Amino acid sequence: MIFDFLKKAYALVDDPSTDSIVSWASNGWSFVVWQPLEFTKDLLPRHLQITHFAKFHTYGFRKLVISSGQQLKFICNDFVRGKPELLDKIAQRYMAMMKDTELCKLDERLENDTSKEEYDLAMKDKEEMFVRKSKERNGRMATGRNST
Repeated sequence: MIFDFLKKAYALVDDPSTDSIVSWASNGWSFVVWQPLEFTKDLLPRHLQITHFAKFHTYGFRKLVISSGQQLKFICNDFVRGKPELLDKIAQRYMAMMKDTELCKLDERLENDTSKEEYDLAMKDKEEMFVRKSKERNGRMATGRNST
């Protein structure tokens, strides 16, 4: 299931028919969402069964706003044009985070929450934890330290 999301995201970015909305950046190490509204309203639900960018953050993607806020660029180690075999590395990092004890506690909250508000709060906390851990991991990679 994890790898499925990454494969579908890769195929979506790699599909020339969607280039007016989303395409690889010229360097091939990132992708650009040229039309964020169309991307979230049409392509994300149709191809990835999501309606917002948060899931990308959980896999370690970093978002940059370009062109006065009209376009978005996403960067993730191992999400590279012409190298779909690297997606497995992203999935491995994600699975390592899933084994984290903090995550286990959040998953327990999700299983035991009785109201929609409690569930939504636990989901928000989980997304924030993934973003924080991705930033920590990216910081270690930038300084040359290996992540575990």
